[in-house]
Amino acid sequence: MENKINIEEIMAQIKREIEEKGLTPDMLSFEDVPYRKPVQVSAEAGASLSAADEALAYVNAHHYIQPYKPLAGNPITVFIKKVIRKLTKFYVEPVVFEQNSFNAAAVNVLNVMKSSAESRQDDNSGELLSRLETLELAQKELRSRIDSLERENAALREELGKQDTE
Repeated sequence: MENKINIEEIMAQIKREIEEKGLTPDMLSFEDVPYRKPVQVSAEAGASLSAADEALAYVNAHHYIQPYKPLAGNPITVFIKKVIRKLTKFYVEPVVFEQNSFNAAAVNVLNVMKSSAESRQDDNSGELLSRLETLELAQKELRSRIDSLERENAALREELGKQDTE
């Protein structure tokens, strides 16, 4: 069985796709090509704070960046890498230290926001519980009033029925 590839047909299909998408030869970079990014769902509606615990734990554990990774390999390669490190140290280390400072501040803000949200959630729960108890008591009172009114109504109907029969 022989597989024949028709290059002209493939090229015609590619050209049709290019025309359908509106691409032109003057588009030189990927940024110029129209592209629809897929919508990313970050969290479900009604998701709780506990859903972010794993991500926050990861950020807390990995916010510090080491300026240099351990060197391994051929001794000559390691020597060359050490020389390059010495030559670029003045540039790399300040950038890494600034990034570490920013990461630490961002992690602190996230931790404060999480604890604040948790405390507000706890406050709201207590408030909601007290309001629920108040509503339940009001509902019981209204039910008892309805029951007494229904009994009174039944007694009045019975009395009215006796008067009609007389």
